[in-house]
Amino acid sequence: MFRYLTLCLAGLCVMRTAGAQNTVGPAGDAVYFTNGSHYNNAQLLEVTANRVKFTVKRGETLINHNYSRDDVLMAFTQEGNFLVMSDISADIPQADQQLKDFLMAPARKAQTDLMIRRVPLEVLRGNISYESNEVVNYQPVAGGAASISKNELLMIFYRDGKHQVLTDPNELAPILASLRPQLTPETPVPPTPVPVIAPAPPTVAVTPPPAPTRPAKPAVSQPTAPPDAVPADTRASLSESEYVTYRAKAVQRVDQFVSYITVITDKSMSNDDKDRAIDEATRLFMPNATIQVTSANKTAPPRTYNVRTYLTRLKLLPYTYTKVAWTEVQYVKELTQAPDGNYYGIITGQQTFEGYGKADNVTYKDVTQKNVRVKLQPYQKQVEGQKELNWQVFLGNVGVGSSQ
Repeated sequence: MFRYLTLCLAGLCVMRTAGAQNTVGPAGDAVYFTNGSHYNNAQLLEVTANRVKFTVKRGETLINHNYSRDDVLMAFTQEGNFLVMSDISADIPQADQQLKDFLMAPARKAQTDLMIRRVPLEVLRGNISYESNEVVNYQPVAGGAASISKNELLMIFYRDGKHQVLTDPNELAPILASLRPQLTPETPVPPTPVPVIAPAPPTVAVTPPPAPTRPAKPAVSQPTAPPDAVPADTRASLSESEYVTYRAKAVQRVDQFVSYITVITDKSMSNDDKDRAIDEATRLFMPNATIQVTSANKTAPPRTYNVRTYLTRLKLLPYTYTKVAWTEVQYVKELTQAPDGNYYGIITGQQTFEGYGKADNVTYKDVTQKNVRVKLQPYQKQVEGQKELNWQVFLGNVGVGSSQ
């Protein structure tokens, strides 16, 4: 099967014909969004200066998607090539070349799998011999055997062009852009030439020049220690600009959570994708956070589950797929600093949940007012020996308001 892909920027367009690649698991392109959601089985159609268009197959039906390019974070072709949207140059000729490189590049023919390690930030090369949800065993290019926890990895590029994202895509995108030279298929390194020293006159001592050495790779600034909580006697506070930024980030966390629900309830997604979405969604919340749900008849009192249990129950719902949308999202209680130094607030929104059957018909729908507690917690991290103050956004308990 062949497809035609067009990328346009400021009037410049590139088209290619690409053959489908045989892969194990969901085949196709992948599109990642700024709200944390993604499609693994997409077929890219067009990227313009303003829009990204692609299709997703559900059963025997191709569903068209058309998004603002500002909502799209990055894209991967099934051949193993990737494009980070923010990395596209503002210079038109250079941007045109970037788009051509993305579409016209041949399938990635790497001899090894590539793993991006979180700390220290580096690209590990090797052949993966075993992989589970927790660990990767591989044979490094230097020989021997090695093993690494997936918690230490940001992403895996497989030799066959597939990939696996193991962190927040928003965190990963700028890292991919900076590591692009290291993520290209490795090429043989020519042998270092041996310097030839001319014979010296017998009466004059000649000191041979030093043998040429490969220049050291510049060090990348990375945290040298895991984040530390801010001491209780050090009360950090947000500046006015930080307050605006983190206020918006808390709303984005809600959007991320909603996007994970869509993945978890989609029967076309693999169990691994669903389980990964459950893990990622759970990390958005404070420990011991709970979610309230209403019954179908609306007469029984709301039931309360911890986050992981709630998401696991969603995974087992009988719907072919769901659509979850939040509208009228706003703060009902602004972020306010508490005596413990953290900021707390409450976001409310109207959640519309639709469950679809095999014939793409709505078999269940409800509209519920949801209230989400949010928390901003300060922490310190070491960067080049210096402590930097940052804030982490967590979601808390999700309560139920009125239902329709």
